[in-house]
Amino acid sequence: MEGIKRIEPLVAPMASARAARKPHKANHNRMYRFYAPMYNRVFAPSFADGHEKMVEALAANAGDSVLEVGVGTGASLHHYAEGVKVTAIDASTQMLAKARKRIDDDEISAEIKLQEMDAHHLEFEDDSFDHSVIAHAIAVVGDPQRVIQEMIRVTRPGGRLVVVNHHRNRLNILARAWEPFRYRLGLGRNVELHRMLAAHDLEIISDVRVNRIHTRMITTMVPEHP
Repeated sequence: MEGIKRIEPLVAPMASARAARKPHKANHNRMYRFYAPMYNRVFAPSFADGHEKMVEALAANAGDSVLEVGVGTGASLHHYAEGVKVTAIDASTQMLAKARKRIDDDEISAEIKLQEMDAHHLEFEDDSFDHSVIAHAIAVVGDPQRVIQEMIRVTRPGGRLVVVNHHRNRLNILARAWEPFRYRLGLGRNVELHRMLAAHDLEIISDVRVNRIHTRMITTMVPEHP
């Protein structure tokens, strides 16, 4: 899972936003073709703590439906309990191929449905899921605010929306200089998580540090839709 006196100014920014995301998507696909073969060995182990606690934070029961945005190679999937219905999406064909292999090879209890999809335009009806999560992906999408907005739209009011991502309150000079290169390499940028979530009136239930790196897990409750 944005007034305006004339139609022209409304259409132009929307077209401009779509155009701006096209180079990002192309770069995303190139980088994740590169990362996919090594992701499970190099990156997934350092994210394991966050994945486990993210799923625990949902307190999902058998029959509950969960949307996972940016599932990558599926490193989180074995944490979901039996009977939980997980729809897991990613924009990378290569990452999803790894996730499918993991499902075939691992003992995964939950009911998993994988779909290739752009998180900026979720192809689901409003209120389709009981809960939604995004781990280590909000910093690499083209428009984080749009993605959160879409996740809220497809999550039922009162459901939980959990974000896990690296986060620093302040960036030193070296970190600020590194930010543009980090983003181009597909490693993400520093996102002001609290400000972003507050902008959508999400009620923060908990905010804890996870993993060994500078990572926060923020659990929120989805408000009533306007």
